[in-house]
Amino acid sequence: MKRLLLIGLLAGAMPAHRALAQPSGRAAPPEPASYRGQTFPRRRTPVEQLPPDGQAEILRLETLLQQAGTALAADSAGAVFPAWRADAVEQAAHQAAAVAPAWNQDDYRREADFYAAEEARRQAISSKKNGLRKAGRQ
Repeated sequence: MKRLLLIGLLAGAMPAHRALAQPSGRAAPPEPASYRGQTFPRRRTPVEQLPPDGQAEILRLETLLQQAGTALAADSAGAVFPAWRADAVEQAAHQAAAVAPAWNQDDYRREADFYAAEEARRQAISSKKNGLRKAGRQ
């Protein structure tokens, strides 16, 4: 195992400080993400840094947020944070807080808030376009 780690370090597979880090139970710092000139936090924590209690719930929360981020990048007009995803994120956040109350969720909330605002912006544009189409048919 040590040999593989050393080979990975020599090959540049991962930074030494991350490869040698011990499980800390503390959140990884967020990586800033941006879209349309707005910046928001995007935190994805390596599994080995997650607290044992709450690991599955935090991974679920991060996965749901990652899916929203993928939708954001994939299409400039499609749904990013539809109601079903927003509800699932809220439920995952509550479950994570119940089993890992010390885990700071501020970055997740800010990321979810960004996706919700972007979803509202896209819905407003779509509604406006649909209204213009209907008016043009009359």
